[in-house]
Amino acid sequence: MSHLEKIKFKNQINKIINAYRKYKKKNLTTMSQYTNENITTDDAQGIEYIGGKDPQGNKNGFGIQKMRDGSKFKGIFTNDKVNGWGIYEHKDGDVYKGEYKNDRTSGYGEYIHGNGAIYYGYWIDDMQFGIGYEIWNDSSKYSGEYNNGKKDGIGTYLWQDQTMYRGEWKSNNIQGFGIYNYVDGRQYTGEWKNNQMHGYGEFIWVEGKKYVGFYKNDKKDGFGIYYWPNNRFFIGFWKNGKQNGLGKYIKGESVKYGVWKEGKREKWLGSEEEFTNCLDPKDEKFIFIFQWNKSQLKRYIEVDNNNDENENFRDYKSIKNNRKDDYENED
Repeated sequence: MSHLEKIKFKNQINKIINAYRKYKKKNLTTMSQYTNENITTDDAQGIEYIGGKDPQGNKNGFGIQKMRDGSKFKGIFTNDKVNGWGIYEHKDGDVYKGEYKNDRTSGYGEYIHGNGAIYYGYWIDDMQFGIGYEIWNDSSKYSGEYNNGKKDGIGTYLWQDQTMYRGEWKSNNIQGFGIYNYVDGRQYTGEWKNNQMHGYGEFIWVEGKKYVGFYKNDKKDGFGIYYWPNNRFFIGFWKNGKQNGLGKYIKGESVKYGVWKEGKREKWLGSEEEFTNCLDPKDEKFIFIFQWNKSQLKRYIEVDNNNDENENFRDYKSIKNNRKDDYENED
């Protein structure tokens, strides 16, 4: 419905409302005079309807319907069902203004909650579906895709404290690939599962530190590279957020191999050959990364500075997956 049609419809609604008020004081004939419609009332099953009807007695045209619980609908009926633009006022104070099809919200609509939250967007069969924008009473915002009434697809969520996530969603959960910007300037770019960092990702700290590698349940887990701005590197394995297993440590021109457990170094190894002999066969796919020098490592963990909110996340995910595939194959 165009903006002009909405204005026209609003004027017609006001006409019905005014006629309805006069109907309370006068009679049916008088109301028909004001609306030029065949106006009738129907009190069956506790529902009161006043508006147009077709020759078969079905609701048709503009009408007002009051439900037993106090809810009220004002809008367009076709063949005894709500079809077209309408306004539904719920008993709890929620209000929907938008399009209907066969008694269900379908098309574009605005839903205003009694607590101040608002949704603008598309609906199918009474559920948010397609592109939408939602803002809550604490100023948190979401804009993006919905599916079956839930955030699903590509979307951006901005919290009250200005923390922001841009990326993929699944059934109201952060899941897939996305970028999370913390209010203190930290940033995570990578894979998610059930609102947690899970899979391959890159985490950047404000002071220049960076981790590139794998996560599990929000913690570094698996193979990863950790970089400090003073040209120090740790290349190795992690578990539950801490260095755990074999690793290579670079500081300046010094290169050492060692074994870590729960974040603490247990021992240094005597040589690269000893390190290679200790490497688990399933981890040999990472051996060529251990052989990289500092310049190669720097190129690999180069910081991505694209903060454009309109970035194509699917293309970006493809790029990152290709980078990951450089050193990881399916087990």
